[in-house]
Amino acid sequence: MLDEIRGMVVFARVVECGSFTEAARRLGVSRAAISHQVKQLEERLGARLLHRSTRSLSLSDVGANYYQSCKLIAEEAATANQRAQSLRDEPVGRISITCSANFGLDRIVPILSDFRKLYPKVELDVELTDAVVNLVEGGFDLAVRAGPLLSSEMIARKLCGTDRLICAAPEYLEANGTPHTPEELSAHAWVTYSRHPRHISLFRDGREYRLNIAGPVHTNNSAARLKFVLEGHGLGLLPAHEFDKQPEGRLEILLGDYQATPINVYAVYPPGAASTMKVRKLIDYLAENM
Repeated sequence: MLDEIRGMVVFARVVECGSFTEAARRLGVSRAAISHQVKQLEERLGARLLHRSTRSLSLSDVGANYYQSCKLIAEEAATANQRAQSLRDEPVGRISITCSANFGLDRIVPILSDFRKLYPKVELDVELTDAVVNLVEGGFDLAVRAGPLLSSEMIARKLCGTDRLICAAPEYLEANGTPHTPEELSAHAWVTYSRHPRHISLFRDGREYRLNIAGPVHTNNSAARLKFVLEGHGLGLLPAHEFDKQPEGRLEILLGDYQATPINVYAVYPPGAASTMKVRKLIDYLAENM
């Protein structure tokens, strides 16, 4: 009976992942072990559950019905493990986390390093990408994202806020002049970033100035945005921490007496993820150290 239950859990994970290879990675076993479990399950049932090809898997009619039961068992097993784990005194196990590349390297990775030194039985799987990935489909426990956030069923906890500064390289300003008013900013070239809209708001003395921005360079990567601004391709609206790490004279702040809308940074996670001690501890640690 125990082998059959194990096979049902493995089969459910194969269906959810869409491949034997990914299921093996998620479960931390070999692909051959996964294939063997499913084959044994099919032999015990006397029916084919999956149609296999070199590139894809699909459910048979029997497999589609059987999967519904396997899914319930897998979910109950996962819930039982989470409850047991939450009672432990020390966080243990793998945490999968995703965050943007530049911010992740600057701010998140050092905190994760300290966290793991504090809790050495935790394993970290860190993916740095500026793409907004699907946490459930990607198997992630947690994402660190800068707002505004898209509407979703995910839970968000604010970790910190960060100011944004309008910056430019001295070479750009020498060639194109220095803007001194919000109205002048729209006439300048900008390095734009796909995660932020192509308009900005500035505030001073209770008044808001809304500006449309455009330019010859657009990127989906924050590190690339910084590099293009440093190389003089246009103005950039940069997080304060990116300006702070530059040597003196590499960038100049423009309209420093105006305030751009700050960005809030959130821990985003699926419902139930924070019920495990390891994820809850990490979220608290991030909030304390950011």
